[in-house]
Amino acid sequence: MAHDEFNSGASHGFCMAKLALRDIDKQLSDCEGEDIYKVGKSNLYNIKKDFLYEIYEAINKMMEEEVHENDY
Repeated sequence: MAHDEFNSGASHGFCMAKLALRDIDKQLSDCEGEDIYKVGKSNLYNIKKDFLYEIYEAINKMMEEEVHENDY
């Protein structure tokens, strides 16, 4: 039973992390932020999106490693 509770809690935590990431993703726009690196507004937007995607993939990888739903 404790294993089920751990998986449930861990799964919920990972899902909440991905939800928070989606909220940040929705706030990004092409003209948001100052272009201090002089890379261009569209490149800055793409860099932000790429960074969010890397974080999302890391969360998914950790979730696969930590949550074992069929482990009874």
